[in-house]
Amino acid sequence: MSNYKADIIVIGAGAVGLAIAEILSKSGREVIVLEAEDNFGKITSSRNSGVIHAGIYYSENSLKSKFCVEGNRLLYDYCSQNNIPFENTKKLLVASSEDQIAIIDEIKKKAEKNGVTGITKMTKKEVNNIEPLISCEEALLIPSSGIIDAIAYMRSLVGKIEDAGGMLAFNSKLIKCEIRNNKFVLHVSGQEETLIESTQLINSAGLYATEVALKIDGLDHKFIPKTFYAKGNYFSVGKNLGIKHLIYPIPEGFGLGIHLTLELDHSVKFGPDVQWIDNPLDYSVDENRKDNFIVEIKKYFPSLDPGLLKPSYAGIRPILDNKDKSMRDFVIQDQSIHSIPKLINLYGIESPGLTSSLAIARYVKQLLE
Repeated sequence: MSNYKADIIVIGAGAVGLAIAEILSKSGREVIVLEAEDNFGKITSSRNSGVIHAGIYYSENSLKSKFCVEGNRLLYDYCSQNNIPFENTKKLLVASSEDQIAIIDEIKKKAEKNGVTGITKMTKKEVNNIEPLISCEEALLIPSSGIIDAIAYMRSLVGKIEDAGGMLAFNSKLIKCEIRNNKFVLHVSGQEETLIESTQLINSAGLYATEVALKIDGLDHKFIPKTFYAKGNYFSVGKNLGIKHLIYPIPEGFGLGIHLTLELDHSVKFGPDVQWIDNPLDYSVDENRKDNFIVEIKKYFPSLDPGLLKPSYAGIRPILDNKDKSMRDFVIQDQSIHSIPKLINLYGIESPGLTSSLAIARYVKQLLE
């Protein structure tokens, strides 16, 4: 059995875990990132829309609104400074019927309270002038939305962690975590069982954050939320249709609606929908879901040829409440909540986690100081 020591252990090498490890490693502390998969970002962080969100939907004073608005600015700056492929495409939030106009007015008010600036309301004619294939009654133009190469972003974070002396350990799954003499002692599986001792522990395991938390001795289970799994399926056109903006319908139910997003080459994809599942390992896309996609897409893109839609990929989001959408905020717990010094658990880190990652990292660093 091998033994290691570090100042900080971060569990989870997705966008948020890597951003946390990057900012902490720069402060001169020895950081080890543990990842159960064989590479970084293989779960939620690489199976999403790849969108840089503005922060228009989230409740005022929520962690999602705070971190998304701050993270949006930080992420654009990071991409510019580190040659990460991105594009500030902007986004159109479209009202497909007259009764949805009042909804976009409310979303605009909420967004402005969250600190999102520059939003403009557009008429049907104005939208048609810039996106002739898109049909709506009115729309909001969101100037701070965009797209990013999420893999390139995470690869850059990995490089910065390693340059600062940090280490990533793949194929490393937590077996259990003991607390001895104010130190965390992690039993980790791999080619052989390894013991790693650290002063600080950050659980940023995404889909598996609840599972990881249940393995920490002494952590009261009343502070560990139940996680539900929402699978989001995507269908792709696979080519450029001449659309320049992201196109989002009015949110309904638990998702943001089946929206049109762009790859960096402007090829078009649609999704995600919301499919509640019990098994967070099922990433297959059921082609039978295509019919519902067509119905929803036709509301704002009536001329789309359904024959172009092909099953593409799926992602899974950790949801902390599958009944009340208003309760779906990020949950970040430190000693003030669970009474264990130097332990931080992050739960329910779904959308807009990618956009929020650098802002969440700053917040976690503050909690540890």
